[in-house]
Amino acid sequence: MNDYRFKFAELYQFFGGYFYQGWVADYRWEGVSPNFAAVVRHFKAVNPPATIGRVKNQLEDLLALELGEKELTAALNELGNNYYPLAEQLSNRRWLEQILEILRESPTKSRVLRELQ
Repeated sequence: MNDYRFKFAELYQFFGGYFYQGWVADYRWEGVSPNFAAVVRHFKAVNPPATIGRVKNQLEDLLALELGEKELTAALNELGNNYYPLAEQLSNRRWLEQILEILRESPTKSRVLRELQ
């Protein structure tokens, strides 16, 4: 174990809180297939800018480590991630880069997903 959850505490909260094992079942998708981009935009819509900034910064730091795909898979598992990028033909790195692109988007693209009660 590399202690990624301690080095990247904000990412641990992000992945564990938004890409946990049952994340697909907890939202009303309203006619669209469950997708990670909507969840990231939801995260942006319901969190303060400071939290979003810390997640963005830690994501940049994680990507800067230049981990190989196998090591990145292990890091994401340790960070509580239960999303499988390969199901959408994405490498872990490309998925994380896409999350970063969404986090950099204008806040006007953010959208709250209705959660199932």
